[in-house]
Amino acid sequence: MDAFLIRLPALLQGLFFFALGACVGSFVNVIAWRWPRGQGITRPASRCGTCGRSLPWWENVPVISWLALRGRCRTCGVRLGWTHMAVEIGCGALFTLTVATLFMGPFREPVEPDAAWWLRAGAMRAAPLLAGVLMLWLCLLAASLIDAETGLIPLGLTSVAMITGLVATAAQGLVWTGTGVQGGHAWPLGWPSPQWTGAGLGGLLGLCTSMGLLWSGRLPRSFATLEDITQVEPAQARREMGKELGFLLAPVAGMCLGWAFAPQEPSEPLRAIASSSLGLLVGGGTIWATRILGTLAFGREAMGLGDVHLLAAAGTVIGWRDCLIAYLLAPFLALAWLAVSGGLARLRGKAARELPYGPHLALACVVVFLGRPWVVPAFRQLFALPSDS
Repeated sequence: MDAFLIRLPALLQGLFFFALGACVGSFVNVIAWRWPRGQGITRPASRCGTCGRSLPWWENVPVISWLALRGRCRTCGVRLGWTHMAVEIGCGALFTLTVATLFMGPFREPVEPDAAWWLRAGAMRAAPLLAGVLMLWLCLLAASLIDAETGLIPLGLTSVAMITGLVATAAQGLVWTGTGVQGGHAWPLGWPSPQWTGAGLGGLLGLCTSMGLLWSGRLPRSFATLEDITQVEPAQARREMGKELGFLLAPVAGMCLGWAFAPQEPSEPLRAIASSSLGLLVGGGTIWATRILGTLAFGREAMGLGDVHLLAAAGTVIGWRDCLIAYLLAPFLALAWLAVSGGLARLRGKAARELPYGPHLALACVVVFLGRPWVVPAFRQLFALPSDS
C-alpha cells in the first residue's frame, strides 16, 4: 500500500496526460480528415463523414466511444476505421511518454547538462516549453497523416508549430532559464554564445523580411507559374532555384550581420529566443540546402518545401543539434519502413505502400528528442566527436 501511495501522483499525472493526448489525437483525426478536403477545422461540429449526422458529446469521447460503437456510425453503420482509435491511443501514449521521459525517466541521470534542464525545472516551471513540445507533436502527427494521404504537408500546420515554438521559448526565457550547471547555464535547445545569439536573432529578422517581401509579391514564388511541376524541364527546375536563393539572401545576411554586431552580454531571454531561432534556421536550412543542391544536380525538384517547413518548425522546439541528428536519422527510418512494409506486402501478396518523406522526418524528430540520453552518445561515437562538442 505504501509503495502504491508513493507512485500514485506519478500514475495520476500519467493518466492525465494520456487523456489529454487522446483528446488531442481526436482533434488530429478531424484535422487530417477535413484539411485535405477543404473543410473547416472547428466548424461545423463533429459529424459523420458519410451521412452527415451531428455527433452528440458522448460519441466524441476518445477511444471509449469508438469501442462502445464498435467502430461504426450509429446511424448509417459505416465503418469508422481502426486508424481513428489508433491515432487517439498513439497520441495519448506519446504525451505520456514525453512527460515521463523528461521528468521521471532516463533524464534523471542525463548525459548532458542541457538534458538535465527539464528535471531541474520541473513540469510546472517548464510549462511554456512543455506546451511547445506537445503542440509540436500535434502538428507533426497531423502533417504526417495528411502527407501520407495526399503527398503534401500543409504549410499552415507547420507555421502554427513554428510560431508556437518561438512564443513558447520566449515565454520560457522570461519565466526561467539558467540552472547553474557546472557554474554556467544549461538550456534544452543549447545555450548559444553571444555571437550565435546575434546570428540567430539577425537570421530571424532576415527571414521575416523575406517573408514580408514574398507575401507582398516583391519576391517571386518558385514553381508558382507552372501548372504541373512533375513535367518541368531540367533547365527550368534549375532556374526556379534561383528564386529560392533570392529568398535566402536576407536570412543569410541577417545571420552574418548579427554575428558581426552581436551584443557582448545578451540577456538570458534573448539567448533563449536565439536558440529557438537557430533551430528554425539550421533545421529548415539543412533541408533547403539539400533541395537546392539536389535540384541543381538532377534537374528536378529534389525535396518538397513542406519538408523544409516541417524541420524548421521542429527546430524551434527541439533545437538545432537535434534537428541535424534527425536529418541524418530520417533516411535510415525510411529504409527500415521500406524493408518492413515491403516484406509484409510480399507475404500478403500485395504491393508495398509508398510513404512520403515527411512522416519519416517527423518520427526522427520524436526519436531524437525523447531518446537524447542514448541517441546523442551514439551519434558522437559514430562520428568520433569529443564529449563536450
